[in-house]
Amino acid sequence: MPLSKKSKQLIALFVIASAMLLIYLSAYLPYVKATLYIRALSMASQAKTLQDFLNPFQEAFNFWSPIGQPEEIRFFASDISGVLNQNTQLPKDVAKELVSYTVGMLNSNPQGGKGLNYSQALLLEANILSTYGKTFNDSNALNTAEKLFKEGLKLSPTRPQFLYGLFSLYLAEGKNSDAKPIGETILKYWPNDKNVASLLANIK
Repeated sequence: MPLSKKSKQLIALFVIASAMLLIYLSAYLPYVKATLYIRALSMASQAKTLQDFLNPFQEAFNFWSPIGQPEEIRFFASDISGVLNQNTQLPKDVAKELVSYTVGMLNSNPQGGKGLNYSQALLLEANILSTYGKTFNDSNALNTAEKLFKEGLKLSPTRPQFLYGLFSLYLAEGKNSDAKPIGETILKYWPNDKNVASLLANIK
């Protein structure tokens, strides 16, 4: 049976509405979210307090979009990891609050316990806690980082970032007996790493 003119018009309206909704969800919302994050980055150098620094990022994180939230959180965590590595004079209370906020954001977007996104978030959290723990001699942070590196190795036994992270952590804590087999595993896969070979040679 041929469609009536009214039925054709209704179908056309439905198709147009669906297309507009798709554009809104897949293009406009991610664009706004990304713009908010870029704005937060540009404002970071002007912040006078930690809260001034965090507020624009929180605004970006709070903006709902079906695409972009996990990526923004990982970008942020990666930047914070760099800040902690480069700013060893950062006051402990500021660093602690920054770490707490970042870890909270990483854990606010669960990845189902598997997959590349989960592995990346796991690595970022481990690196952040490891850096903080080594800088401020925080045993709780170091213990948590160790557990995260080990969890990462269960998921990806040969992923270098987890192996090197755990190796560095053990050396920093003076756990030479734990560091040695990790270093040997690294050399098994990357035998030309002279730095690791030298460190292993000096382990008593």
